[in-house]
Amino acid sequence: MVARMEAGEASGILAWPPDRLARNSVDGGKIIYLVDTGIINEMKFPTFWFDPTPQGKFMLSIAFSQSKYYVDNLSENIKRGHRNKVKDGIWPQMAPLGYVNKNRVIVPDENIAPLIKKTFEAYATGNFTLRQLRDKFNELGLKRKSGKELAVSNYQKLLKNPIYTGLMLYNGEIHEGKHEPKSF
Repeated sequence: MVARMEAGEASGILAWPPDRLARNSVDGGKIIYLVDTGIINEMKFPTFWFDPTPQGKFMLSIAFSQSKYYVDNLSENIKRGHRNKVKDGIWPQMAPLGYVNKNRVIVPDENIAPLIKKTFEAYATGNFTLRQLRDKFNELGLKRKSGKELAVSNYQKLLKNPIYTGLMLYNGEIHEGKHEPKSF
């Protein structure tokens, strides 16, 4: 949107609250700079009054600062929640390949888990390179959750991931998980 305004396609903004325009200091500063330089002549909000005067720009900067504070605070709360889940042995994010999220925990995916187990078994024989694993198991139907085929690097990452042994690597630390690794 900003690039289009700088190209002269528009000179005003219509938005819900002003905090939707800037969730970080760079975005807020850019909007105020564009008002200062006359690229943005008008902004309309149903919940906020703005006039391109010194007072209006000051109030807009306060709204942007409040938005930044809210986003930063929310980020800290989410990180704290994730750390607490990991300490309790619960994987805090989307389930990795071979697992699904169910009732706030991860459980083996009945369709994919057997293929992942076979991938580990095949690699453990020492008879397969990562490229050969990729070719073999992609052909058998092992795919990303998006449906795309896995790359060699995905197999390398999968084989190194301790989650399949019941442990969780999170923020560089290993934690014991409550999930069941027995399908692997």
